[in-house]
Amino acid sequence: MAVVAPSGAFDPARLERGVERIRAWGLDVVPGEHLHARHRYTAGTIEQRRADLITALTAPDIDAVWFARGGYGTVQLLPDLPPPADDRPIIGFSDATALFCALDRQRLHGVRAGRAVHGPVLHSLADLADPASQQALRSLLLGDPRVHLPGVHLAGPTDRVQGRVVGGNLCVLASLAGTPWALCARDAILLLEDVGEPAYKLDRLITQLRLSGALDGVRGVALGTFTDCRTPPDADWTIEALLVELLAPLGVPVVGRLPVGHGSRNHAFVHGGHGVLTVEGLHVDP
Repeated sequence: MAVVAPSGAFDPARLERGVERIRAWGLDVVPGEHLHARHRYTAGTIEQRRADLITALTAPDIDAVWFARGGYGTVQLLPDLPPPADDRPIIGFSDATALFCALDRQRLHGVRAGRAVHGPVLHSLADLADPASQQALRSLLLGDPRVHLPGVHLAGPTDRVQGRVVGGNLCVLASLAGTPWALCARDAILLLEDVGEPAYKLDRLITQLRLSGALDGVRGVALGTFTDCRTPPDADWTIEALLVELLAPLGVPVVGRLPVGHGSRNHAFVHGGHGVLTVEGLHVDP
C-alpha cells in the first residue's frame, strides 16, 4: 500500500494515526519517497509529487495507492501521467477527484485505468471518519466491494436509472472544465459533494459545469454532503433547496443526503463502477 501526497501539505501526526489504523487492518504501508516534503501549500514540488505518484501507480511491488490528504495540487500532475499498471485501488476523495476524472477519461478511450475508490484520505481516516465510514471502506477493500449509499429523492422522475458513477468534489470538477480531463457525465450517474462554499459559489460551479457541456446526457444526480456550505444570514431557503433548483432542469432523478463527503460520514464506493440510482439511494457495483 503506497501512501502518497499529490495534493496539500498535511499534519504528520494525523497522517500517522491514519497509517496506524490501516496497519491494524493488516495492510503494509510504503511511504512515498517525498511524502514529507513541503512546497508552499502543497506536499512538495510538482516534480516530487509527480515522481511519487508515478511510482505508486506503476511499481510492480505496489498493490494499492492511498492519498495522504486532499487540498489542491493533483491537477498539476495530470499532464503525461501514465495509466496505472493494473487494477490496483487508488483511494481518496476531494482533490483526488481530478485524478479520478482523468482515469475515467482513459477508460472511455479503452485504456485500463486502475480502480478509483472514493473514500476517506488517510489524513482524516482516524480523526474525522466515523466508525461506520471506516468499516465501509475496510469492507470495500478487503471484503465485498458492492455498496449501498442510502438517500432521499429530492427532484425529477422517480424512475430507476443505471450508469457508471462519476463525479466527486464539485469545486474540483468545475476547475477541470476546459481541460483534457474535464468531467464527462454522459450516460452516467453524477455524484457531487463539497465543503466550505457559500451558496452563490455553488450556483456558479454547477452553472459552469452545465454550460460547459459536462452534464449533457447525465442519467441521474446523487448528492452527498455539502459540509459548512452557507446561505446568507437572512436567507429563508436552504443549500439543499438551491441545489434542487439548479439541478431539477436536467430532468433526471436527483437523490440527496448520501453519506459521502467532507463530514464524518464518508462511505466509500468505486468511482467508475456500475451504479443504480433509485428513490432510496445509490447502489454501486464495481
